[in-house]
Amino acid sequence: MNLKAKNLFKTLALALSVSLLAPLANKVSAQDVNIQAPEIIGEASITMDIDTGEVIYSKNADLKLSPASTTKLMTALLFAENKNKTDILNFTDTSLKVTETALNNYVALKPGDKISAEDTMKAVLIFSANDAAYLMAESVGGTVDNFVNMMNEKAAELGLKDTHFENPSGLEIDPLNPSNTNVNQTTAYDLAKIGIAAFKNDWVKDTVSPKNGKTSITLSGYPIEIESRNKILGKYNNVGGKTGTEELAGHCFVGFFEKDGRNLVTVVLKSDYGATGLHVFEDTEKVANYSYSAEKQTYKNSGDEVGSIDLTYKTFRFFGTEKQITAPIYLNEDVQYYKNDFNDKNATISYNGEIKDAWKLSGNKEVTLTYSTPGYSQDVNGTIKVSAMELIKANLPLYLLSLLILVIVLVLVVLVIRIINTRKRKRRRRYY
Repeated sequence: MNLKAKNLFKTLALALSVSLLAPLANKVSAQDVNIQAPEIIGEASITMDIDTGEVIYSKNADLKLSPASTTKLMTALLFAENKNKTDILNFTDTSLKVTETALNNYVALKPGDKISAEDTMKAVLIFSANDAAYLMAESVGGTVDNFVNMMNEKAAELGLKDTHFENPSGLEIDPLNPSNTNVNQTTAYDLAKIGIAAFKNDWVKDTVSPKNGKTSITLSGYPIEIESRNKILGKYNNVGGKTGTEELAGHCFVGFFEKDGRNLVTVVLKSDYGATGLHVFEDTEKVANYSYSAEKQTYKNSGDEVGSIDLTYKTFRFFGTEKQITAPIYLNEDVQYYKNDFNDKNATISYNGEIKDAWKLSGNKEVTLTYSTPGYSQDVNGTIKVSAMELIKANLPLYLLSLLILVIVLVLVVLVIRIINTRKRKRRRRYY
């Protein structure tokens, strides 16, 4: 084999190798870009963008579970909306009946003892004091039952369909009514929405973010130092959160994160407490890190048919019998989203425009469609494919019949005019 033939053979071999390996290289790079969602111990979890409402990560986010003391985010939100930091509260017989994780276990309190609203907020969100949560409820609602009704009304106001509260603390055995076997219920999605609403309240936000994880309150004239139960405060971009632990609920945590101008809320429900009590925080670290790194993927491509819509129209455009036609909807651009089980289940693309007249939309005119998931929506460009010719074909027999009738009427009119003119001429002749 001469030199030229050898060079030609090498070139062909190289080209063949490149063509065979290129798809594999593309596949590898695509896998590198799409970071795998983490495996966590928690039974349900979610990450939501606080500013946009987008769901970035999800695991069973619509599963109803007990939220334990993360309930106190709703309690604290209502308290912040109805009280001032300088208000003074008096401990009551009712609040002092609560002894599990309570302030009155550390200081001998009696009915009438005072505490500021600011310290009450710290006690509830940092120490997770249950007696202080009931004190909040009475101070705002008059009675605990009235306050619980307010909690459920607030949940409805926030559009939460899978949340129901029985008490203001999250305890699964109500100390005021031990025979009540019902517990607070929510989902990771709903709890994230509650967390966002609470975090947007400055009083709540400042309280769940204590410097160095510690602060102090004053009870009966005695200063008491309390420490946050949030074990990742100040780590992994975490700026605050609320824990919860109960038998049915397991270990729960709602975390707030800030990094590079992006604000996220994470929820982990029913994680194991574990020997160290850190599993829920390890779960949270995983989902938070993933959520900051995750990139959007293509949900639907430009040119994809994404649904249909029923349009109405009048047979003769401006008059006639009103009819209906179903037209397909197509995208004119790619739509990106965070791929997860919640978005895959709930994402929709629809046309919500006011114009539903088929004649006005004919000619494949571009329209604005809406991509939406619960809590988030964006406008995208699309086309409703309906043509004037399609409408004409659908009514062709009617149009032909109408044309025939019109022709007959015109012929009759012409004949009548001729008859009239003929009679007029005959009359003139007689006259002369």
